[in-house]
Amino acid sequence: VYVEVPGNRNEIFKKFIEKKVSGFPVVKKGTKQIIGIVTRENLLKKGDEEQIALIMNKNVITITPDTPLSECIKIMREKGYRRIPVVIDKELIGIVTIGDIVHKLLIKSTSNLKVKDIMSPVGLICWDNTPLNIIGRIMMITGSHVVLSINRNEQINGILSLTDLMKYSEIKIEEKKTILKAGSEGQEWDWETTSFLLITKGKITLPEIPLHQVMSTPCITILENASISECAMKMKKYDVDQLIVINAKNEIQGIIFDMDLLKSL
Repeated sequence: VYVEVPGNRNEIFKKFIEKKVSGFPVVKKGTKQIIGIVTRENLLKKGDEEQIALIMNKNVITITPDTPLSECIKIMREKGYRRIPVVIDKELIGIVTIGDIVHKLLIKSTSNLKVKDIMSPVGLICWDNTPLNIIGRIMMITGSHVVLSINRNEQINGILSLTDLMKYSEIKIEEKKTILKAGSEGQEWDWETTSFLLITKGKITLPEIPLHQVMSTPCITILENASISECAMKMKKYDVDQLIVINAKNEIQGIIFDMDLLKSL
């Protein structure tokens, strides 16, 4: 799946929601020539841009069908890329995603590492009554992919991801009126002509609904001593990019992301 330029934001906005993926390669219209890549983060950070060419990331790294898998994984780890386009003579023929690595390779892992050895810190936690538009802004500023929800009883009661944010995002039309005045130069007594310029623009926004109404619950968890293959299998089973890590006392110890699993390779 890919998107074309020239093209507008509405096209990719719908695709992100329908396909539930984190990014698309961008090709020149009428060809398969790759010229960029566009992610959910690009779209949310540049919510007032309307052209795909102004939203996408033009610095795209590609591989060929002959590129060793180890090199592909190295790029993902070093650059933090979740997807790498596969090309022949600059023409797109496919894409390798971190999901492919987790679901097809790490599910068979024989690594002695445990989840606790490679997990990430918990990160962002917000009160479950925080408005979604504020949550979205916080996630963009901090670069967080998920936020955990905490209730009045100080208990973690849900999780929200960037995929969820896209699902509840909407394009809101805004109008801005600018007053333009023109008069005869050097003639103070002349009638002054006043014109109004009305600018209409669409902007991606989030509703002011509380976090607890849109979060996923209950949180999918995994024990800190679980193996890499167990973790990969659970991610595939529930179709998620991350799991909450707990200990034997059901206490939260961290979060394990699919990207963390690459550390085992």
